[in-house]
Amino acid sequence: MNIDKLARISTATMSNSSDINNSFKTLKREIGKNNLEPLYEWFNNRKDKYYKIGWAYLYNHYDVEDVFQNTIMKVYQNISQLREERFFETWVTSIFINECKRILRNREKISIIEDLDKTEVQQGHNIYLELKDGLDRLEDIHREVLTLKYISGYSQEEIGEILNIPIGTVKSRIYRGLKQLRSNIEEVE
Repeated sequence: MNIDKLARISTATMSNSSDINNSFKTLKREIGKNNLEPLYEWFNNRKDKYYKIGWAYLYNHYDVEDVFQNTIMKVYQNISQLREERFFETWVTSIFINECKRILRNREKISIIEDLDKTEVQQGHNIYLELKDGLDRLEDIHREVLTLKYISGYSQEEIGEILNIPIGTVKSRIYRGLKQLRSNIEEVE
């Protein structure tokens, strides 16, 4: 499949979304036929959730869009490796997070605070900036679980599956992350 066709499909609107069956088997079959429209629709239905995850890692719209495209291509290339439908979303989320981490490793992280002209920051944004600064100062393992839990809305069990860690580890990372986040925010005040 050439890149131009892929770009056209990704920007096309899904006018018949109610007619498309998004089951795993249908997705797998359609991907096997080089038809990515059902996969794009699947992502489109979850765009907000994934965008929040990407933004929490990258703070850059264009990088998040790159992660979407890279994730779709990896799902397309590796769909045959996944055997059970019930793990599809978890598997895709893991790929998405790994793509975010890959982009972070390949560029220097630029703080959003440096990009903002402090004179233009309104009072309503100060709370957001304090929270963002507090999250930035957390270790990656704690920021990751807090982002998945409180920004993306995943359950502790789902987080364990996504990160491939035991539920007890998820709980302790959330507890320690929240404790450290409170401390980080109090230091700023």
